[in-house]
Amino acid sequence: MRPLGAERRERLRAALLPPLPRSDPLLWLAAAALGGLGLAMAHSAALGAPPHPAVAPEAARHAAIGAAGVLAALAAARIDYRALRRFAAHGWLAAALLLLAVAAVGATEYGARRWLPVGGATIQPAEAAKLALVLALAAYAAARPPRAAALAASAALLAPITGAVLLQPDTGTAIVLAGAWIGVVVAWGAPWRTLGATAGAGVAVVPLAFALAVPSYQRERLAVFLDPARDPLGSGFSLRMAEAALSAGGLTGEGLFGGAESRLYHVGGRSNDFVFALVGEELGLIGGLAVIALFGIVAWRGFEAARRAPDAFGRLLAAGLTTLLLTQALVNVAVNLRLFPATGLPLPLVSSGGSALIAACVAVGLLQSVHARRPLARGEGIAPAA
Repeated sequence: MRPLGAERRERLRAALLPPLPRSDPLLWLAAAALGGLGLAMAHSAALGAPPHPAVAPEAARHAAIGAAGVLAALAAARIDYRALRRFAAHGWLAAALLLLAVAAVGATEYGARRWLPVGGATIQPAEAAKLALVLALAAYAAARPPRAAALAASAALLAPITGAVLLQPDTGTAIVLAGAWIGVVVAWGAPWRTLGATAGAGVAVVPLAFALAVPSYQRERLAVFLDPARDPLGSGFSLRMAEAALSAGGLTGEGLFGGAESRLYHVGGRSNDFVFALVGEELGLIGGLAVIALFGIVAWRGFEAARRAPDAFGRLLAAGLTTLLLTQALVNVAVNLRLFPATGLPLPLVSSGGSALIAACVAVGLLQSVHARRPLARGEGIAPAA
């Protein structure tokens, strides 16, 4: 065994080392690759008939938001995540109030009220609410064992945020919030019997929720999912074009920056909701599998950060953030592959958009903050990624 004094010296050195050199290079590289691909897709999706600009205005906007996201990720990585624990309740309350403000004065687009106008732009508070919920759940769970009453209280933290999101309506984000809650609860160590009972109750509630809370346009999306031939030039058009784009891409794709030649040219969300189909069309099956592999790396390194976290709060925070990113990526890819009804959910770090891109970058930065403060292994100085 190592002398106690040596262990204390190792802990002190881990605390004093700068956080960025101790961060996880694999996680940074995977996130950067996804972000770079998103920038390329934003440029490609904006191209019309030749001559093509060197940089499309939409791509320049995406790059500016991405630069802000990089700064946010670096700032989050430098912050000691443990200092955020004291603000968890405030963050949850602020997120709930912002969602209420959306219901009262939010801007409506595509039949949903999800955005708050700020100056000449809009923000989507649901993206910040995802982070605030994970932070609140991790802070609450870290202070107590996963008994039935505590699990019920954690569900009470989830319910108001999810309910406010469903009222917008935004079923996709509600699914992501529920996935993050499950990630925290599993990392918390809740008994599998309890988790099974919770899942059973959730399944039992689905028919009632569908009958009472699902709006007509989402019912139509479900109908199109179940019957692909339904309304091919209307509600089923985007999914049919996504299917055609993936089919045309084949193994290696039709080439980067297809622009106006893309089968998704007339699809409104080809740089956000259907960006995975655009990747498949231009880069083929190889490009699509590369995207999935990159998210696999993000999941691996995120859960590794949770496993090696120095405290319960860090473990739960990293598990919740990783599940958050992974659930959103899985749902987006499943929609593009026609394995799930359309939800309007962006692909993290890849899709165009402001609030979603910055929130995903902050999540990556917080994962790095947890990773950087792991206990040093024997013989480590500035530790490489495990």
